Amino acid sequence: MNVTDRSYDVITMGRSSIDLYSNDIGAPFVEITSFAAYVGGCPTNISVGTRRLGLRSALLTAVGDDQVGNFILHFLKQEGVETRFIPRKPGTTAITALISNSPSTMSWQPRLPRAVPS
Repeated sequence: MNVTDRSYDVITMGRSSIDLYSNDIGAPFVEITSFAAYVGGCPTNISVGTRRLGLRSALLTAVGDDQVGNFILHFLKQEGVETRFIPRKPGTTAITALISNSPSTMSWQPRLPRAVPS
């Protein structure tokens, strides 16, 4: 295959999720009033970043068949990342939780089992 004949410059594979960041920097968790939502996951970030640099990128992942999945796919399409290899998984969601109970303890839930209602 000639290098100029390839369909994609970069193909990434792995997790896609929504990262929620507090808009109230430094506030205790119970006092947070709002969050900003960003699409995240290392391979997802790489596919978006390389696309912004002008490369043709595709992402191999899966998302829930819910509003979170819609949010992720909409963002990726706006960024120009190829999404045709991303199946929808009924009954799951791409929400990931990292909860800090104190500066020295954290709990990690890599993927919640239930979809967010439409």
